[in-house]
Amino acid sequence: MKKGFYILLLFMILSGCKSKSSGTLLTDLKSDSDEPAYGDTLIEGTIGEPSILIPMLAGDSASHNIAGLVYNGLVKYDTDLSVIGDLAESWEISKDGLVITFHLRKGVKWADGVEFTADDVMFGYKTIIDEKTPTAYSEDFRQVKKAEVLDRYTFRVTYGKPFARHLLHGQSCGASPASSGRERYYEKRTRKKPDRDGAV
Repeated sequence: MKKGFYILLLFMILSGCKSKSSGTLLTDLKSDSDEPAYGDTLIEGTIGEPSILIPMLAGDSASHNIAGLVYNGLVKYDTDLSVIGDLAESWEISKDGLVITFHLRKGVKWADGVEFTADDVMFGYKTIIDEKTPTAYSEDFRQVKKAEVLDRYTFRVTYGKPFARHLLHGQSCGASPASSGRERYYEKRTRKKPDRDGAV
């Protein structure tokens, strides 16, 4: 009788340890084509909770990590840590390293359908150097001597002296915090309704 009980107990334990549909998850993730799957959920472990999701205001690593997944910049790193275009399709750097001209991708739209332009990049730049913006990153952007919108899809920065990290700062400058809106950002930040030109 004891022997039958132990055999039954062993059978229950072994059947309880059997993996439940372990092959199903791998099968679902694999595909016959090289096409990426869209939708679903991305779960990432972090060392803390993000405090804010606006890139230029994010001061902690958890906020930066999440904001980096949500917003685009002018440039970004590829898997080899080379700088490649993101919202900028190309750029030129002058021989003296002082002038960078970004050529923006056409047809990029905000969530509300309004097209992303060089005016949005200028807004991001002006916002990050504004004394009222509580950011730790403004000093690097203040190295820019002159910022210009040359046309709808061209933005140029000129430095007073060579600045080694200049191109990488395009990562933050292009990302405005709320849909197409200079107006919406000011409304959220100041709680005032802007006039038709976006001024508060």
